[in-house]
Amino acid sequence: MSTIYIVSKLFTYLVLPPGIFILLLLLASFYAKKFKFIFLLGAFGFYALSNSFVADILLTPLETPYNVTLDKTLKADAVIVLAGGSVAGSANLPLANDAYKRAVWGLMIAKQTNLPLYFSGAGLYKKYTEADAFNDSVNEIKTNLQVEDISLHVENKSLDTYQNAKFSKELFKEQGIENPTIFLVTSAYHMKRSVKLYKNFGFNVIPAATGFRISNKPKNNWDYLPNMGAFQKSYVALHEYAGLLSLILRGI
Repeated sequence: MSTIYIVSKLFTYLVLPPGIFILLLLLASFYAKKFKFIFLLGAFGFYALSNSFVADILLTPLETPYNVTLDKTLKADAVIVLAGGSVAGSANLPLANDAYKRAVWGLMIAKQTNLPLYFSGAGLYKKYTEADAFNDSVNEIKTNLQVEDISLHVENKSLDTYQNAKFSKELFKEQGIENPTIFLVTSAYHMKRSVKLYKNFGFNVIPAATGFRISNKPKNNWDYLPNMGAFQKSYVALHEYAGLLSLILRGI
C-alpha cells in the first residue's frame, strides 16, 4: 500500500464530514475557555456514532433475528410491502434505495407464492406520494420483466408505520378477512417495530426482511476511522430504538 494512497485515504476520512466535525470539536475542547468537557464529549460521541464497529453493534439486535432464509411454502393471505421513501422527479425507478429493495423483494415473493401484493404508504409529499412512486416503479418493472400477472393493491393514505398497519387492516376487513396472515416486507432494521405494530392490529406476521446493512466481510484498520456510511447506519438504528421506545410508552 503506497504512501500516497494512505495519505489520500486519511485526507478523505478526516477532512470530509463527519471527520472534519470531530476534529473541530476536539480543537474546541483544547482552546475553549468554557465547556471543554462538552466539546470533548461531543467529539467522542460523534466519533463513536461514525465508527463502523459501533454502528454494527447498534444494528445487530435489529437485523440479526431476521437474517434468515424465507420459507415461501408457508400459507399466507398476501404480501405487504411498506413504503420507504421516494425521489420525486427521478427519470426512472423513483422509489428510494431502501424502498426499491422492498418493492423488488415483495414482487418476487408475490410472484413465487401466487399471492396478491399490497403496498402501504403515502409519505409527506402530497404532490407525488410514495404510493405514486411505487406505482411508477412497478409499472416499469412489470413492463421490462413481464410480471403482469401479480395482483396489486395500493394504500396511499398512511404517513407512518402505525398507519401502515391500521389502514392495511381496514383493507383486509373490507374483504372479510379478520386475522390475515401476511409476508411482511420491509428493511431489516425496521422489521422489529413493524412486526409489533402489525401484530397489534391482529395480523399473523411472517417477516420477510430485506435491505440488510450489516456485512459479514472482515473489518480492517480503516473501519476505525469515522465515515458517513457508519454515521448513517447509527442514525437509522437510533431512530428505530426511539420508535420502539414510543411503542412501549403507548402500551404496544
